Amino acid sequence: MLATSSEQCSTSVTQPTDSIEAHANLLPMPLLLQHLLHNAAIHLASRPQSHPLYKLIKCAAKRNVKHHKTALHHILHGLKINPERIETISPHPLHPTLLTLFITDIASSKEEAKEEFQKCTSHMMVFTDGSSHNGQVGAAAALFINHNHVATLRHHLGKATEHTVFKAEAVGLLAAQLLTQRREASFPATIFADNQAVIRSSTHPMAKPGHYLLTHFRKLMKCLQNKKKVNSEALSLNWIAGHADILGNELAEWEARLAAISQTNATPQCLLPKILCKPLLLSISAAKQDHNARIQNEWQRLWKQSPHYDHMATIDPSLPSRAFMKLMKHLGKKHT
Repeated sequence: MLATSSEQCSTSVTQPTDSIEAHANLLPMPLLLQHLLHNAAIHLASRPQSHPLYKLIKCAAKRNVKHHKTALHHILHGLKINPERIETISPHPLHPTLLTLFITDIASSKEEAKEEFQKCTSHMMVFTDGSSHNGQVGAAAALFINHNHVATLRHHLGKATEHTVFKAEAVGLLAAQLLTQRREASFPATIFADNQAVIRSSTHPMAKPGHYLLTHFRKLMKCLQNKKKVNSEALSLNWIAGHADILGNELAEWEARLAAISQTNATPQCLLPKILCKPLLLSISAAKQDHNARIQNEWQRLWKQSPHYDHMATIDPSLPSRAFMKLMKHLGKKHT
């Protein structure tokens, strides 16, 4: 009797591994290892020159030897990761005691942001935006003097698998160079952006993906202060709500989408900041997102080849997904 009960218990808890993984949204072991290796390769490729492994990583990536391969050779060449094309994450972009070179203002609501914009007395305004369209990413900035549109800068970053919208928003801030190119420039001047994360990060860039562009933005603002002989109170970076029927913001959004559509719509490089005169390095975040998407697609393909797929698809066609775990969590809260 005890043996029979034990056998029944053992049978009741035994389930196909691929079905359990699909329900729990856990990657199969081969794909999980590939995911972890890719993250490790990206992490290695983004190391700065001051890192003790920098020279070893660069040497291993440059040449794939035939014999006595190291782990670095297998990881970098197996996943086709080129460190020279990956953005570098500096462990200390700025000294923590450096002062902010401009004033930032983020309204608590969309309505408050519109009210603050209407009260803005700056004669010079720059509206910036970044956009992703049809798998391409672009950024733009539009300069208004006395509420008249006088100039626009557009930059095509490249594929959405290589760059993020956050990065495009940061590139849009670099177009603040417009303030230094106009002889009729008058201060105070205000730069408007509709991305709060970029505004918060611009004051003190950190060791995060895309923040090296914000470090260059600070350098631009410092050069602007020295050239125009103004202080930090004459420059403002404000949040403006998107889709609020504000001409400058709508124009910047349209120009950013135009820049994303094609490289031919971009502004000539001679008018852009120097950092934009050559292709930007690949974003770590975009590289990870692209690889994760390919991993998920491969998992879907393997799951459809499983002998349990046809039966499970009649019950839950969304597998593999997080839906089952969310349902279990909801039911657990409901019973408690």
